Amino acid sequence: MASPLKVDVYIAPGIPFSSPEGLPSFVAPVWSPMAITLISGHKEAVLIDGLLTTAQADDLADWVKSSIPNKILTTIYITHGHGDHFFGLKRLLERFPNVKAVTTAKVIEHMQHELEPDNYQAIWASRFGKQIDIDGGILSRIESLGDHNNTILLEGHRLIAIDAGESDTWNTTYLHVPSLGLIIAGDCVYNDVHQFLGETNTQQGRDSWISIVNSIADLNPRTVIAGHKRPGAVDGVNNLAATIKYIEDFGDLVGKTGSKVQLFEEMMKAYPDRVNPYALWLSCQGAFKS
Repeated sequence: MASPLKVDVYIAPGIPFSSPEGLPSFVAPVWSPMAITLISGHKEAVLIDGLLTTAQADDLADWVKSSIPNKILTTIYITHGHGDHFFGLKRLLERFPNVKAVTTAKVIEHMQHELEPDNYQAIWASRFGKQIDIDGGILSRIESLGDHNNTILLEGHRLIAIDAGESDTWNTTYLHVPSLGLIIAGDCVYNDVHQFLGETNTQQGRDSWISIVNSIADLNPRTVIAGHKRPGAVDGVNNLAATIKYIEDFGDLVGKTGSKVQLFEEMMKAYPDRVNPYALWLSCQGAFKS
């Protein structure tokens, strides 16, 4: 008989960074808070996502050790290839040298793209510099789940990686734990944080994201843990509908506004209390590239 599973959620707070060129004074340069999920049985545990900076990874490692002092972390799963979800992996593997890092083959393809020198410098190093400790060799430490039907086994329970497609970026996944009615959604779902639509800047892309959220709803989960969430927010299924509405409202306003500033202002009127307007600003830049 499979052992019962326990779920813990760690929230890494938003990270301020040096203001990039061209950022308006009314937008604070802060990276969104992130939710990291730890699933454990009687003896073993799986961690989902690895954060961005070395300091974040160290804080996360300390939290894992305090949360499961008598259990073994066996696996780290990465939901998608954005650097804020896996650049901390190098330090985590130093802190947990016997851990296996895994994801799907499609996510590894995206990771390769993020680590290309031009992409890495323009997106990540320019903002976080020496706070990140990464090297191209990290990909050799990450195994594809393809030979295991995209499934992690944790003391008899299946953790199923679903290749979802395009949500806030391409080749995203979410993790389904049927025995718990649990979805660890990565960036397919947001929880009271401004959603990043900077790459999802076409109607086709927005429709794809909505379709993914609907596919999660079709699994009838009881709990949905978003990749980016406001600290203290409940991991409820209400975030599925809220994620879709935000995408739909953004798409409607793209057609009704004439500039990124106007789009930003209108979305802020509609969502004044969501965390981190910087993510919204990036979305507006993606919608109005000039």
